[in-house]
Amino acid sequence: MKQRFLSLWLCVLIVPCGLARAQCTLPSAPGLGTPDSSFDQFFQQNGPGWTGADGTFSIPLPDGTNLWMWADSFIGSVNPLTRLRASYLITAHNSLTIQNQEAGTLTTVGYPPNTSSYFVPANKSDWFWPGDATVVETSPGTYQIKMILQEWTGVFHFVGDSVATLSWPELSIESVEPIALPDTTIEWGAKILQIDGVYYLYGILDPGTAHKLPYLARFQSIDDLTQPSQWEYWNASENQWVAGQENATALSGIPDITDDYTVSELSSSDTGTFFLMVGMDTESPSYPGWKYITTYYSCTPQGPWSNRTVVYVTPESGARGCKLGQLYTYDPRAHPEFTEGEEILISYNVNALESKDLVCANDYVPRFIQVPIAGLLPGGQ
Repeated sequence: MKQRFLSLWLCVLIVPCGLARAQCTLPSAPGLGTPDSSFDQFFQQNGPGWTGADGTFSIPLPDGTNLWMWADSFIGSVNPLTRLRASYLITAHNSLTIQNQEAGTLTTVGYPPNTSSYFVPANKSDWFWPGDATVVETSPGTYQIKMILQEWTGVFHFVGDSVATLSWPELSIESVEPIALPDTTIEWGAKILQIDGVYYLYGILDPGTAHKLPYLARFQSIDDLTQPSQWEYWNASENQWVAGQENATALSGIPDITDDYTVSELSSSDTGTFFLMVGMDTESPSYPGWKYITTYYSCTPQGPWSNRTVVYVTPESGARGCKLGQLYTYDPRAHPEFTEGEEILISYNVNALESKDLVCANDYVPRFIQVPIAGLLPGGQ
């Protein structure tokens, strides 16, 4: 343990981690996004099974399929002619689906018979919303999935993070272990990246206002995911990694961002490796008017972040719901495993301010866009 952290501190004090990439050349700004009708249509599912959700995390699986992890979900059936549900009440706070692109299928994990949350906290009055996940090879050819779960209660009060360990390929729950957070000021789990043998975990400081800011921690072993005492945190003011969450600062260059955002390590044939952050402006306009999907570039996982670009204005924001109220949009995420043709796939969520509008399946679906980046290569994470 001491030897491991000596190497981390030597990395900071002698050759600061990431500085080898600090002088990288960044690509030109992304182009404007365009709707991806094939993904939009694929996720307009009528069931039986998953028929809509928000959240929209995805990871590639060892067999070439993709695991999609969702927050509040509908599991059941939708009338294929009217796209109406039997009820506007969600059936689950989290769900999992597997997309087989070759077969063109979406399988709801645990269904049938389960139509409720796949993960349930010990305190039954709380619920789990998923964060990001990562695939871990525990021995040659043997895998597990480590998934962040955020626990909530009451009127959207954050309780803490846990780590679910899933078997592969069964996706059975082997354990759910709380993360020993020092406090709940930062919600961790927006993204997990593994780079050069180090895990980077992104989170959000959400004070309950529009001024939401991203934070970053790192650790060397996936076993440390539940042990923040083993984490280091980025302090942008001092431009170094520090011990203790209380000494962390927000990542520099980001004025505000949605709670759920993504950071991806990508590569361009023109410029080499770079990092892309995807989120949505939260202060101008403020919720529920969010509509600007915004990207940033960096040479390192921690920033500084630059090249702020609005790549898409969501047309659903402020539009009429199917019956009573208005729609709103939120939480865009990049899905780099689907990169092709110098375009990156980005999802965002559509919801209704009046919950009774959710009886209309088209008012509660993920939407997808393709955003061009010059020279973008497949294989990002």
